[in-house]
Amino acid sequence: MLSYDSSGLYQAGMLSTDQAPPSGDASIQRAVESLQGRFESGELGFVDTPDTEFEPIEAWAKERLNEQWEAQLVIGIGGSSLGARAVLHSALPSQRDGLDTYFADNLDPESVDRLFSFLDPETTLVVVITKSGTTIETMSQFWIARQWIAEEVGEKRADRHVVAITDPKEGELRKMVDKSGWYDFSIPPNVGGRFSVLTPVGLVPLALAGYPIGELLAGAQAVRDRHASAEAIAKAWGVAAAEHLALADEGVDELVMMTYSDRLRDLVDWFCQLWAESLGKAKNRAGELVHVGITPIKAVGVVDQHSQVQLYMEGPKNKHVSFLEVRNFDRDRIIPDSPPMPEALRHLQGKPLSQIFAAELQGTRGALMEAGRPTSSWIFERVTPRSVGAFLFSWQMITAVTGELLQINAFDQPGVELGKRIAHGLLGRSGHEEFAELARRRSPRPDAGAVQLL
Repeated sequence: MLSYDSSGLYQAGMLSTDQAPPSGDASIQRAVESLQGRFESGELGFVDTPDTEFEPIEAWAKERLNEQWEAQLVIGIGGSSLGARAVLHSALPSQRDGLDTYFADNLDPESVDRLFSFLDPETTLVVVITKSGTTIETMSQFWIARQWIAEEVGEKRADRHVVAITDPKEGELRKMVDKSGWYDFSIPPNVGGRFSVLTPVGLVPLALAGYPIGELLAGAQAVRDRHASAEAIAKAWGVAAAEHLALADEGVDELVMMTYSDRLRDLVDWFCQLWAESLGKAKNRAGELVHVGITPIKAVGVVDQHSQVQLYMEGPKNKHVSFLEVRNFDRDRIIPDSPPMPEALRHLQGKPLSQIFAAELQGTRGALMEAGRPTSSWIFERVTPRSVGAFLFSWQMITAVTGELLQINAFDQPGVELGKRIAHGLLGRSGHEEFAELARRRSPRPDAGAVQLL
């Protein structure tokens, strides 16, 4: 079970009950109606991803698990890997029974080399995920991976090691699939990368890792179907979206998601990409410059009580802290009664870590509220595939409604395209020479005051 509590926004005094946007607010209703129209036209397909047919994926994965494979290397970046990584890491090792799973996303040469140094090419499946097939980071690492395997097992056998997840009809990777005979799965054309975790993008690696993808989808489906009507969407996700924007109007334009569960750390990374890339936009749909966005920040309790919370308590009043709270942990330890601890700590003896963890969370939240800082909570009764699925879909909907309220396109990312073109130009891609020159003009001079590190 998953629930959302925004009462801290009001208790902290950041929003009065008069300011709190009711679900019947006309702007929310218009946003919901606009979204529903885009759903019905087929423009936005993420709303249907909880209905993904998972049985064929599970059956295919079980066939692979009965073969010689021991590990999978998932090569993708951004929405092509963050979702599967987040979901997989939310499960305890004992709750999955499949291939050892490794993710190759960043291009750090030392990290890439480390992966290829300890994985066995004979027993490793390579799962490459990119819709276009031209993603620099993904295809660079995939090309290395395929050669690494071919050198060990030969060209003919190497193709049996590759699983491609890409566009069903178009793109460079699709062309390669059609020629090579690799295993392949399709990404729905109307689902963008950061909204794709409940498609084969996330489900195939998860199934190979032995994760119960049917339960994940069931959680997303349940929360979607429970809020299927326009009125229910407005109450559940419209109000949440409007609350964030009301805070932003008051200058609270940074959203800290603070997880009190290590299993949910990567879920926060997934959220940060979804929120930042969807809502940080220069122009609205009318082409007007608006430069909107609410900055997402990751925090981990209790660790960041000792690093970030000082800023949240006494720094600028521009942060809303949203807690991820777990009511029941699957594992726990009790502080032993003996030998006696120092008097100042003796009250901890005999208590489970979960109780101390909960007290730390309540203390941080209470202190922030006392300081007049807005808080909210996402409450997991337990971290289960269903509750994780519900969380994923809920935030996709909140993000989509927020984009409609801002009158921006939450489903593109024009701000990252120039950087891609410059990188291609610097690396010698034909037709991108002007972008390479732009980069050279913008490069810092050697005498520009950079600190020299020895």
